[in-house]
Amino acid sequence: NRLFALGLYKETLSYENFCRSDDDTDDKCVAVLCLLTPRHIPLVRLLGGSSGKDINKEVECSKIDPSLQLVDLTIDDDDDDDLQTGLLLPRVLPNCAHYLVLSKEHLIDGGSHDVAICRVDKMLLPNKDYVANSEEYLSTAKLRELGIITEAGRIAD
Repeated sequence: NRLFALGLYKETLSYENFCRSDDDTDDKCVAVLCLLTPRHIPLVRLLGGSSGKDINKEVECSKIDPSLQLVDLTIDDDDDDDLQTGLLLPRVLPNCAHYLVLSKEHLIDGGSHDVAICRVDKMLLPNKDYVANSEEYLSTAKLRELGIITEAGRIAD
């Protein structure tokens, strides 16, 4: 089993959605981590520098670039995996390099944020014709190099 660690600030909608107690709902707490590509650069400030509590990110993304409206993510029936049949996945940005379906294993208190240790349930490609690793994705190192985020990982002014 692959594990992935996510740092989630406690005062965000992402935190509330993903870190709620499994006892509070019948739904499995899952997230889809989208590995963005250079075409998503215009969205980074919006996605990383604001909270869904304050703005509707789906609406704002479509204003920045109408071609980047959220789409449904589907898992092919012929995939041999352990994901629940009919698992409701969040809508995602199109044309990402990869989509990682994550489920929460446990949380570690980090003060203003928690570290979520997640199991990687599935790694998906944008479509069947897409060749894995065929285009660059936006790593934190790349975002720092472009001056979009600071050394501390925050959105640059």
